Amino acid sequence: MVRRHFFEILALLLIGGSLFFFKETLDYLARRDYVAALLVMVIGVAVISVGKEMARLALVQRD
Repeated sequence: MVRRHFFEILALLLIGGSLFFFKETLDYLARRDYVAALLVMVIGVAVISVGKEMARLALVQRD
């Protein structure tokens, strides 16, 4: 029960936190710093994929 809520909260935080990285990607693109934008976008995709896995674990914990 507690683990499911923990995974749900963690998934929401990770998916919400990935939005920060995508916002930073847009900021770097506006400054025409394409290498930094690409790196930050890769980090954002990685964070959102971890959040997706945490959401999947929360679904598995549901009884």
